[in-house]
Amino acid sequence: MEGHEENETDAARSRLAAIPGVSAGAAKTAGIERLPGLTNRVYKVALPDGAFALRIPGDGTAAIIDRRAEEVNARAAAAAGVAPEVIHFGADGVMLTRFVDGEPLTPEKIVTPGALRRVGAALRRLHDSGMKFAGRFDAFATIDRYRGVLAEHGASPTVRQREILADAEAVRAVLAASPVTPKPCHCDPTGRNLLDTGEKIWLVDWEYSGMNDPAWDLAYCAVQASLRPEAEATLLSAYFGRAPNEAEAARVKVMKAPVELMSALWALIQDTHGNRVADFRAYAARTFEECAARMQTPDFGDAMRRLRGD
Repeated sequence: MEGHEENETDAARSRLAAIPGVSAGAAKTAGIERLPGLTNRVYKVALPDGAFALRIPGDGTAAIIDRRAEEVNARAAAAAGVAPEVIHFGADGVMLTRFVDGEPLTPEKIVTPGALRRVGAALRRLHDSGMKFAGRFDAFATIDRYRGVLAEHGASPTVRQREILADAEAVRAVLAASPVTPKPCHCDPTGRNLLDTGEKIWLVDWEYSGMNDPAWDLAYCAVQASLRPEAEATLLSAYFGRAPNEAEAARVKVMKAPVELMSALWALIQDTHGNRVADFRAYAARTFEECAARMQTPDFGDAMRRLRGD
């Protein structure tokens, strides 16, 4: 294990040395600390002129990530004051940013009222920034694309999972029939991508970002953090500056279904690519079933009717 860690550090130093403006000597003596990550390798790098974060893309990410769009959006988010400054972004997806001295929001931390209020404020600042992100993120188009990626690798959701996907076509139709003005969205505001300084939230990892329905970011955060109703109410009130109205609350509620479906398919792709950081196949199976159960609840049906205008 120790040898593996040394080889990994050497590889990080090699990537660091290839970045314009970083000398071979600085890369050789830099402090290198591995940070948590599910698909990419991320390191805290101590250089003479400060601390930085080095991101090296994981295997298989090229099939689902538009690196050109990610760079544009990461730089725009930094200009909006919600993301760290981008120092370098290579064609290979290697990225160097200023290091943010904040703590990822663990499941225990993200549910605290203070953290939820800061998350809501950060998402609102992003959505209202007026920035024009590269690329359009469409939940169901992404779901279709992920199914295509799986098919290319000779994999497929199970019969039961395909039935759940078919049931969700009603959600696709409702959302398509009630479009909203797209805003710059992070699209993956899970706790590990939300760095909390205690005063503000910094958003990192812009791989999935794009112009999107802002309800996606809210629904995604709520689903990934498993927020209870009172915690979700805190998040939404912080975002809107008031309690959400019926239409706003219904849109977030309905958006949770494609959030779960996309997350489940993403996990199947990780499993197909041999990512063993977690049991992605089990996560996918569980998430599919959670989505199926959600779509059967009276609250979900009421939200669907609200969006349809019934």
